[in-house]
Amino acid sequence: MNSLKIKVNKLFWFLGKGGDFSKDRHLIIHQTLALGSMQDVQRLFREYGQESITHEFQKPVSGLYTPAVFHFFEHILGVEIKNSGRYIKNIHGKTSFRHS
Repeated sequence: MNSLKIKVNKLFWFLGKGGDFSKDRHLIIHQTLALGSMQDVQRLFREYGQESITHEFQKPVSGLYTPAVFHFFEHILGVEIKNSGRYIKNIHGKTSFRHS
């Protein structure tokens, strides 16, 4: 997991140097998908694999994703999340919407 450690300061500053990349997998995956660059996401896929990322993505996280980013990863991972409202940020009181 050396490549993920390079990005600790950028995406996971709050984990500090003692961050456990196995124990904190759920947080790391969601934080990277929601806020990381495409390079960060590619690195994430190399480190954890699509099956692990898909599994963690289906576990809710509150208000971290913008609608476009959330629906992009739903499509990329080939899943449809029934409670997607839990994942979506409430930006300026607007409700989330779903593209068909």
